[in-house]
Amino acid sequence: MKLAINNLKKALTERVALFVGVASFEARCCSILEELKDECASVLLFKNLQAGPQAEQNLQKMLLMVGDRGVSVDLNLDEPMSTAKSLSAVVDAIEKMPPGLVFVDITTFTHEQLLILFRILEQAKPARKIVFGYTGAERYSVNTAPADVWLSKGVSQVRSVLGFPGNLLPSKRLHLIVLVGFEHERAKLVIERFEPSVLTLGVGEKNQSVSDDHFQTNCRFYDDVRRFVDRRTSVGADVNSFEFSCVDPVATKKSVIEEIGRFPQHNTVVCPLNTKLSTLGVALAVAENPAVQICYSRAIEYNEIGYSTASEQVTLFDMRFDGERA
Repeated sequence: MKLAINNLKKALTERVALFVGVASFEARCCSILEELKDECASVLLFKNLQAGPQAEQNLQKMLLMVGDRGVSVDLNLDEPMSTAKSLSAVVDAIEKMPPGLVFVDITTFTHEQLLILFRILEQAKPARKIVFGYTGAERYSVNTAPADVWLSKGVSQVRSVLGFPGNLLPSKRLHLIVLVGFEHERAKLVIERFEPSVLTLGVGEKNQSVSDDHFQTNCRFYDDVRRFVDRRTSVGADVNSFEFSCVDPVATKKSVIEEIGRFPQHNTVVCPLNTKLSTLGVALAVAENPAVQICYSRAIEYNEIGYSTASEQVTLFDMRFDGERA
């Protein structure tokens, strides 16, 4: 469900017993909490140890919003096991919270952190309604010309996501599915590292994109990745494409499951590089296909000065992990 952020409180049918978010260098990390700050019984905020001073400033701003209802926990971008241990604080907080829902602002989690949190919740099966909220970006790379958009540079490591290792057999060929976003350099390196027998590139559907401008930029970067693939003889000729939703996790799940099913005799690895909502869709798809691996490419540098500006729209996706209806 997509709505104006100033209508967010009206859209929630229960009290927010626990709010979970990440203090980032992006100003939009504050947008949803600013709207819900008076509605939250408790607030759990994470911050990456490797983030710069702007993230610390935003953390202090967010803690000031909620006073003694808020606590913060550090995350380490380079140590997934440590990340999982830190994110387990969400389950601990749920067990202690009063009646109400859990609101998780996924806007500024990394893809890897969001996937690990999803797996932790899936295993814990909390008897609570979980609402995932996402603030879209009005514009990315605001400190560059449109033709020079960049969100991150360099890749230090490509690794499987903790909790989504898959079951890759050496005797099988590899099918790599990449949901292309704006970080085309990361997509290229993933393709180089895996050198798949079959490559499937996903691009966001026009009517399922955050905005028309984002759709046009996504198409430009998709075309750039496709040209890169066409120049690489090692990738081979078996290259496919598909469209997916950037805003609806359930629709993304269906699209990814369909692509997984096209090559049932292959090992499959999925790399989500689009919105956090589509990354949730990948998590839902792989939860039903545990032999599939999800991979993550760790960026070296982020455009912390001009990464994005926040839009006035928020998208909500709610679910339960205990089998009850949301």
